[in-house]
Amino acid sequence: MSENLIIAGYTTRRHLLLDLDDTTLSKAVRIVKLIMERWAEVGDCLILQSSEKCDTVKLAYSWNNAPYMKRVGSSYHLVFDGLIGWNKCCHICETLAGLHILEKDYAKIRTFRGDMTLRISPALLSTGLKPAPVAVCGIKNRGYDGSGGGVAEYLRLRGTRL
Repeated sequence: MSENLIIAGYTTRRHLLLDLDDTTLSKAVRIVKLIMERWAEVGDCLILQSSEKCDTVKLAYSWNNAPYMKRVGSSYHLVFDGLIGWNKCCHICETLAGLHILEKDYAKIRTFRGDMTLRISPALLSTGLKPAPVAVCGIKNRGYDGSGGGVAEYLRLRGTRL
């Protein structure tokens, strides 16, 4: 039990990491493809499911503060391979927040903290144990030549291989 009290994370400033909450795998894949189309240098992408879908509905507010009922979906982590650097990562996060793909606070938090971090371990929550993120698919970037090594670095820290 005590080993679940510490939550381990992977932190970097070298390659793009994104955390998509309340979404579907198909939407996560579309977002990855959109990012790859605009910024080919992000490289290939590993998608991990960080929490399972709940069949609940919650009250949410749109970008113009209009209320609506939102189905709470799964959460996914996106780990890109290309070593693009901190400034490019911030630019991409700010652009995605401006397009309402990421929450506006996501870009602010990244800038404030000065890094990007994704959870790699299980987490003990008040609602129960959330398992460690699980790889669900990889997306090959056809517009990218080479291997940046970001995904391999992430997997090395986790102690896993594809």
